[in-house]
Amino acid sequence: MKSANRFYIIVLLLLTSLLCPASVKAYRDKGVIQVGYEPDLAPLNYDDNNTVAGFSADLLRAIFAGEPVQLVFVPLVKSEAITAINTGEIDLFASIPFSRKLTKNVRFSEPFYTSSVGILTPKTQKNPPVSIANFSGRLVSLQKDTVEYDFLRRVQDIKYQVSNSQHTALEFFFAQRADIFVGNVDTARYYLKKLHLDSQYQFSNPHFMSSVFCFGVAKDNVTLLYQLNSGLSRLKSTGVYNNLYRKWFGKEESRVSNILSALWKVGVAIAAVFLLLLYIGVKWNRELKRQVDSKTADLIELNSSLVQQVEIAKNNNEFLNQIIESSLRGIIIINRDGAVAKHNRSIAEIFGYSEKLKGKSYQDIAFLDSLLKDKFDPVLIGSTPHFTGEFQLVKKNSTMMRHVRYCVYPLYQYNQEIIGIILTIEDISREVEVRKKLFDQEKHRALSRMVAGIAHEIRNPLSSIKTFVELIPSKIHNQKFQREISTSVPREITRISRLIESLIGYARQRKAKKELISSKKLIDEVVTLLLHDIKSKGISLKRDLVEDHIIIVDHDQIEQVIINLIINAVDSLSETESTTPKVLEVSSYATDQSVILQVKDNGPGMTPEELSNALEPFYTTKPKGTGLGLPLAQQLVKESGGELLIASEKDIETTATILFNRAERTVASPDKSI
Repeated sequence: MKSANRFYIIVLLLLTSLLCPASVKAYRDKGVIQVGYEPDLAPLNYDDNNTVAGFSADLLRAIFAGEPVQLVFVPLVKSEAITAINTGEIDLFASIPFSRKLTKNVRFSEPFYTSSVGILTPKTQKNPPVSIANFSGRLVSLQKDTVEYDFLRRVQDIKYQVSNSQHTALEFFFAQRADIFVGNVDTARYYLKKLHLDSQYQFSNPHFMSSVFCFGVAKDNVTLLYQLNSGLSRLKSTGVYNNLYRKWFGKEESRVSNILSALWKVGVAIAAVFLLLLYIGVKWNRELKRQVDSKTADLIELNSSLVQQVEIAKNNNEFLNQIIESSLRGIIIINRDGAVAKHNRSIAEIFGYSEKLKGKSYQDIAFLDSLLKDKFDPVLIGSTPHFTGEFQLVKKNSTMMRHVRYCVYPLYQYNQEIIGIILTIEDISREVEVRKKLFDQEKHRALSRMVAGIAHEIRNPLSSIKTFVELIPSKIHNQKFQREISTSVPREITRISRLIESLIGYARQRKAKKELISSKKLIDEVVTLLLHDIKSKGISLKRDLVEDHIIIVDHDQIEQVIINLIINAVDSLSETESTTPKVLEVSSYATDQSVILQVKDNGPGMTPEELSNALEPFYTTKPKGTGLGLPLAQQLVKESGGELLIASEKDIETTATILFNRAERTVASPDKSI
């Protein structure tokens, strides 16, 4: 077995020397190993009367004892040491905490020391922090380029006093230039004892994080790395490691040596009685020792990994809590049983609740019961991916009406099983107010344009009526005249009445509501208002409204949408310089499921770039346009459950299409509120 192991070691060294000749011979040729170390990282390594002392320094001396090399210790801070390893100024760095981001430049040995990162505070400090949740507003003293620094710098609202070493960070803390110290527990205890400050300070949390220390070498120096790892294994198997650990930390690193010693004594006692089993017992003990050492190393690595995973889980949970609490949207998490598992402060601000909702059934909370009725079960069983919508509410202890947008979607665990629901709620009162103002602006803009056209339309029938009135004295007894006046005057009056009623109906403020609407009647009303404007610009109007279809929409909103689309088409046709006749087509037709309203013009059209931005707010190609007409139209169509599509080809045509779900005519009058 020994000869085989030696053979494998020789082969490994030969291959390594062929692949990395420079790194293998470097320190042997010099007869010196340059060791970088932090000069005040006690009790791992520190300067003591011109001598480098400490646990890691003693480990290195023991590893290279008997080797024809000399250890030369070079004091460096961690950042300088990493650079020095890569440039070849030093061969290894003692006591470097394991870091995944450094594995690109440094090879780490097997871990030789695991320490806790703790939170140190004055004993006089009230409510000392035990986690990052209590760090807000406090000044933290810590060392740069450490695991605790890498973690805390990602957390907002924390102030730092950063130093190049643990000792300097402690000095800032002892000088009251920081509120708390976060760093290596053993190092802090060493200096507290040395400076006789034990009675003034305490660890509010001695196990805030964990830190695993290793030796670090250059990426290509695999020979030195092998020597360090094999040396550590040898020291542990011979008991030297435990002796050094006890020397510097006052306790053994593990109970393995005690177990082995007890097994050995039992073996000796059994051998005294059963001499025949002595040889077998010794051999078995050696094999067990080898396996225990191997398993111990695996367990140490596994334990280190588990500690890191636990810390990551804690940090992720804390990070998630901060995100939820800082969100301006109200967030409620409800478990499968219907109980509120978590909610943030924004929920209380939106609904005016001061009491805690956690643990209560959502059915016992009025606004949740109303909102989640017919939504909780479908989302929980996965039959519906999510629900979104808007509603109005009166905030508790207030008379102000608020507009709220909500979204209900499932909460998954790691195996994609739905374990509850997430409800997000956003106060959109300001958005609704702005949307209403934009709607009114667009309506007033269209109204001012239509008034001029209708005034012109009224002038013609008034002229006819005036003519008949002036002829009455001279032709009052003429039967033909009597027939004409009895027919024409009522017709012209009806025409005037219809124009005025259309204008008044459009200008009247009505409460928003969805109704059963005739698509043909809706388009006819709009065309009546805009007919003069269309004809006055030399545009031919084509209407394809043979069939009548029923849709469920907000009358005023969709009327405004069609007005905006026709005005856009008229403006577009007015700008074209083509000699081709200008044509505006308005049509309505239906499929099995949908009703389609269309406004098409053969104006200048849009380029692909212009078309892609057509529905973006404030985008316009008109010199005096606001860029809000089409985005507002799209929003109004969505609110009525429809979809607005714009298609265009440059110098050919532009088509605006509105799609609505088809509704059945269930009442005699199509314009029926629902």
